[in-house]
Amino acid sequence: MLQEQASKMGCDTTVVDAKTSQLSTESKRDDFDFGDVVLERCVSYFRGLHFTACLEFLDVPVINSYDVADRCGNKMVTSLLLKKHGVPTPKTYFAFSSEEAANLINKVGFPIVIKPIIGSWGRGILPLRDYDTTEAIIEMRNISDGSHDRIY
Repeated sequence: MLQEQASKMGCDTTVVDAKTSQLSTESKRDDFDFGDVVLERCVSYFRGLHFTACLEFLDVPVINSYDVADRCGNKMVTSLLLKKHGVPTPKTYFAFSSEEAANLINKVGFPIVIKPIIGSWGRGILPLRDYDTTEAIIEMRNISDGSHDRIY
């Protein structure tokens, strides 16, 4: 759809699939035909973030830049930046251990929503209405392999 609209506007476009791309620290921009600018649209946040880093290594301009993608991909960092710059945001709390997450939830009270700091499509966003459910969710996140899962 984006490519179709760009073509209607007279822009020459090429679709590049990050999943079929190979780059190295020895790669040069001339080794690839990325055009003048890349609009990064990977479905996977981490694939897009790291593909963008590789493109920027090759001095290919990318929309959105690695720094923007990195900040916006982290809900905690995004919340802090929005608040810092005066953008109205919901009250948001952070804890850096399961014990403090439980203490914070007890202090704030129910109902409360817990969400991962990294994620999309609503995965991992859970309404908490009671202590038993909260304890189970915190334990589940505490034993997860994802290091970001232990930031609450």
